[in-house]
Amino acid sequence: MLDGGLDQAAGLRALMAPPALGVLAFPLAEHQGPAPWIAQLAQALASLGRRTLVVDAGRGAVTSAFGLRPRLELMDLLQGDHAFDEVAQPAAGGVWVLRADRGVEAFAASGEPSWRLLEAFSRLQQGFDELLLAMPAGELACLAAPQESVPIVSLFPGTAGTVHAYGLVKQLAEGFGYRRFACVVQGAADEAQARTDHARIAAAALRFLDVDVRYAGRVDSPDAAGLRLAAQSLLETAVMPLH
Repeated sequence: MLDGGLDQAAGLRALMAPPALGVLAFPLAEHQGPAPWIAQLAQALASLGRRTLVVDAGRGAVTSAFGLRPRLELMDLLQGDHAFDEVAQPAAGGVWVLRADRGVEAFAASGEPSWRLLEAFSRLQQGFDELLLAMPAGELACLAAPQESVPIVSLFPGTAGTVHAYGLVKQLAEGFGYRRFACVVQGAADEAQARTDHARIAAAALRFLDVDVRYAGRVDSPDAAGLRLAAQSLLETAVMPLH
């Protein structure tokens, strides 16, 4: 029924729709080891009252940081063999974690639009607020559109850390067209050092890649409040809303 050009049924569906799911994109290196910093940020989001789901397609980089060893993964859910709460696992701090190597690879190869998978996560009965995607760059680009998302990279001290972070930014910028990034810093002696380390890589990225790398805090702050500040910063600067 139309009334003044407005579809009343569409309006009712909008009122009944679940809240928008925020997507945070974490690119991982091909041979990524455990990524405790992503687990820390997930727990910090949960401590802010956010219902948080981590989809780990990085060979267990985040799952292992939580000490989890799941038997099932996203593929088992996509095939309809198991329910979500059989496949995903609750972790410390109120976070849920879902291994997804085979499932994300198969979905990316299928050519299906990313919104189909992301919308399915938004309709889970757990009512998640944030979805953290942790996976290699190529698969991440299939789910987190370069035009809308802000990949989050980690910068740790020393030349190796700078090379690692810059390499990920370059891969995503030149290979997939990402123009904005968020950077969290590990291992800095204090806030001033963290900002100095970030400024160095941000200047290089702007000069050579013409991309914006913004500071999003420290993930190894000496107190929980500092970590929550980093999580809040990411909510404000790096969330891709699911439309």
